[in-house]
Amino acid sequence: MGDPSATARRFRLRLRFAGGFVTAALILAVGEVGLRLAPPRTVQPYLVNDGRPGPFRSDPFYGVQYESWEAFRRDYADGLKPHESLFDNPNPPKTWALFGSSFVHAPGMLADTARQHVPNRHVFNLGRNEYLYVRAAQVDLLLAHGLRPERVVFAMQPLDAAVFAHQTVGMVHAGPGGAQAFDPRLPPVGGGLIRHSRLALTGWVRADLQHAIPFFNAAELNSKVPPLIRTELSGLLTRLATVAARYEVPVTILLIPNYEQITRGAGFAFQDEATRMSIAAGLDVCDVREAFGAFPNKPALFIPDKHFSPVGNRLLLAELVNHLHVIGAATDVRLPEGFPG
Repeated sequence: MGDPSATARRFRLRLRFAGGFVTAALILAVGEVGLRLAPPRTVQPYLVNDGRPGPFRSDPFYGVQYESWEAFRRDYADGLKPHESLFDNPNPPKTWALFGSSFVHAPGMLADTARQHVPNRHVFNLGRNEYLYVRAAQVDLLLAHGLRPERVVFAMQPLDAAVFAHQTVGMVHAGPGGAQAFDPRLPPVGGGLIRHSRLALTGWVRADLQHAIPFFNAAELNSKVPPLIRTELSGLLTRLATVAARYEVPVTILLIPNYEQITRGAGFAFQDEATRMSIAAGLDVCDVREAFGAFPNKPALFIPDKHFSPVGNRLLLAELVNHLHVIGAATDVRLPEGFPG
């Protein structure tokens, strides 16, 4: 006969194991249910059934496009107000349509500086930051609905292209509610678990592994442009050139240097690649690096958050106007004497 005490110990061990297993399973189940009921904000864009509201539909060229002209007008009701007359005017004023980041849109930046110093042009801008592919979608939509600017100025900096390290256009779509949603990058082993388990997906996202290029540092674009980003940027510029040619609207790609490039000697790999791709696509390029690099008082070009100061914005505008004059465009634009000082 066996030892009754040993049998009792084995029973207690099995009971403890079973209790621990059940407890762990309950904790996992509660966590799974909780994350399904209230997913973290950072995880929501990666959910298959992401129901956040938004103005978009999925699009093969940009990942997302506005569901309709009316949806766009609702989304940009305030930004479009100063420009409404451009869409129903048989003789609209000469217009520069500016697209870019906060270096274009923020108060006192390029768009406002152009309005102040170029009175014989209507300066169109929407006043809000969007991902690079959404900006290109906006150009397409606006031209399709009657905007006919003298020129589109599409401004880019290295940071703008870093979005493609987060998600390629192929990873972007509109969720059921119309918001931008993203397909997470999944590993070859365990991808199904991450896709179907909220706990696993949350851990994957919190570890920053869902991106097209995990752990990418945007500063790397000063020294090199990864092949994936080159491919995505080239595709976007080619599409932009196709749309511009369809509506016979010239586009200038305005390449703006960042703080590190101007003040700390960082490289210009992004600008070099963007220039090559833009020219290959048939787009005009204005690269202002030389003027900013040669400016004698570089700290005066910036405000504390590293956006351009009034001096920096005047220099940027002067370089854009000088470039347009060189290519024989906007020759009736004359900046004030002594500008940009």
